[in-house]
Amino acid sequence: MVSFFCRRCQRPSPHPQCQGCGKPIPANSVCNVWEDERYAIADTAKVGFVLRVMLFVVLLVFLAMLTLEFIFNTSGENAISVFLTRSGVMPLLLQVYVYGTLAGLFVLALQGRETAQYLMEPRGILKRTWITPTRLKCWSRFLRYDKAAIRENSEGVPFMLAHEEYLVYPDVARYSLHPRAGKAKLYRPYAFLFMTLNIPRQDYDEAAGMLAAKLKKKATR
Repeated sequence: MVSFFCRRCQRPSPHPQCQGCGKPIPANSVCNVWEDERYAIADTAKVGFVLRVMLFVVLLVFLAMLTLEFIFNTSGENAISVFLTRSGVMPLLLQVYVYGTLAGLFVLALQGRETAQYLMEPRGILKRTWITPTRLKCWSRFLRYDKAAIRENSEGVPFMLAHEEYLVYPDVARYSLHPRAGKAKLYRPYAFLFMTLNIPRQDYDEAAGMLAAKLKKKATR
């Protein structure tokens, strides 16, 4: 939803006059605000992160064990050949990858439903992730269950800020748009996915247009 952003109050407003301080908001302070609600296990970016982490872990274990094979191989045989064919390490690494991935997906399933709020303002993009807190949801996110941090909305439903990230446009190395999936991916540096924007289809064109205007000189694909 296209909105206006008051730099003095640091808050969006549906009208060109700030509802907080009452002062007019200039046209160059237009921002875009939306939210997305889904289960953590249904977020492809998080699932992909689990797969990449486990692949990295398996690769590190493979290199470490191969190094040990070179160090302790005193038989004079080809260490790599012995390591790959007779050590039994390859089936073991496959099991590590499979069970590690299942464990990561199980943790995502425990995290439950989350609500991500996005603010695309003149200087950058703010993403906040809110949850309905329980001890299990907090622990699965490596968060402390802090009753002082829990608030209630207008309907009396408790909520807690689980994660917050802010990305200024100059720090974006490149970005990619995925209209069919309703996503935009921002990278910092070039090959590191820093932020994924899940955009409702009815708001996608406006958000993508604003993003393209802010990142005119950035690489895309």
